[in-house]
Amino acid sequence: MLDEVILFVSGLIFSLFLPRLPLAIIPRLRAMDGQLAPFPSPQPIDQHLVAQLLILRTIWNASFLFALIPLIIGFIILQSQPASLIFGLFIGGGWAILSRIIPSEDFKIPNTPYSNSLIHQVNELRIGEVTCCDNPDLAWEVTAVRCQECRNCHLSLPRPDLGRVRTDGWVGRFRLMLLDGHPIIAEGKVKK
Repeated sequence: MLDEVILFVSGLIFSLFLPRLPLAIIPRLRAMDGQLAPFPSPQPIDQHLVAQLLILRTIWNASFLFALIPLIIGFIILQSQPASLIFGLFIGGGWAILSRIIPSEDFKIPNTPYSNSLIHQVNELRIGEVTCCDNPDLAWEVTAVRCQECRNCHLSLPRPDLGRVRTDGWVGRFRLMLLDGHPIIAEGKVKK
């Protein structure tokens, strides 16, 4: 009985983390270097950031296909032979798809950390004229987009994962896999 539970949980964990692997691996490849500031320093608002956000949005949307793999394989195998590992794959794949489809707040579909409105707001900050001080220098910190000179907040949204090479080791990679690119700080919890 314990063996069956371990097999089920193994299949569940594998199929939950499989769709998150592309976002954790592809943007961090040397060929995908987007000329971003090194992790964890604030990222300047520039064309490289907007391009990176568009790439991350595409990868996040395409990773939906990775959730279909264990779901389809699990469904096909369960038709002929019930096995707890395969049932875990099937349940985990369905759960991964539902977690990407069902909105978490504000009824935004899909539940992506890289929404079109976020990318549009960042791009507007990049091309717009900023008049907060004499020498504005906008950068996206962990909690908000702020001017580095006068500390004025221009966009009160926490920063999602930007696909930069991480320096916090396995703990940071595990946190990245758990959060699926979402910011570590929830929106609305940010102080201005």
